[in-house]
Amino acid sequence: MKHNFEERRQSRIDNARKQAAKNEKLSDDLYNQAKKMSSVIPFGQPILVGHHSEKRDRNYREKIHNKFGKAFEASDKAEYYKRKAETIESNDAIFSDDPEALEKLRTYLTGLLESQEFMKAANVCLRKKDKEGFMKLKGATEALWEEINRPNCFNNRGYERFELSNNSANIRRVKLRIAELEKFAARPEQEYLFSGGRIVENKDAGRIQVFFDVKPVKEICKIVRGHGFIWSGREVAWQRHLNTNGIHAAKRLFEKLKEVFK
Repeated sequence: MKHNFEERRQSRIDNARKQAAKNEKLSDDLYNQAKKMSSVIPFGQPILVGHHSEKRDRNYREKIHNKFGKAFEASDKAEYYKRKAETIESNDAIFSDDPEALEKLRTYLTGLLESQEFMKAANVCLRKKDKEGFMKLKGATEALWEEINRPNCFNNRGYERFELSNNSANIRRVKLRIAELEKFAARPEQEYLFSGGRIVENKDAGRIQVFFDVKPVKEICKIVRGHGFIWSGREVAWQRHLNTNGIHAAKRLFEKLKEVFK
């Protein structure tokens, strides 16, 4: 099945928000129930030890305590799902299963390369005290010239060596990712058949998927999970990301399943 990356991303955000609202309402309901239950106990009223009502009173207070606890637990869950929705929404990482990943990575790489050249050229201009030359650089501003002329926390001016080194490392990392994605784009889809089903490299979905002819027993599911595959009810398949690690895991799983389904 072909996936719409943005639709799936939005679906995750919507589901997280739905869970947040659900748990927020549950927390309010439980809190109000516990508060109502506690209101029947006079303020400061102790448990009457030895009285015939002692056991019933203790049980009642324990129920109140537990209900408050569940209310706070639901409130924590609501906050967790709120943060999760915000994290997904603000995450600008480039995922390999995004159909626009290659284009985004190439654009990102161009920015890194331009940044590297700018920092190098800016440092040269700074050493020569060549403000005019600096202002001719793409992206140069008066404010930036003033900023790189001010001593930093190391009492140095300009861009530090580690800044150039870190940016260079990012350039190498992005180039490797682009090469890997280009390799996958050119690679034909593979299908591994075993007597109980098949393993498919689904490039459209960006997933490696395992399909069984019949519902597998728990022991088989444990083996599949052990190789990093997760059940997807939407796809009715076990799957994981289609990448180098995923392919290696799929090949190991394939050999294992061939033995199991002899």
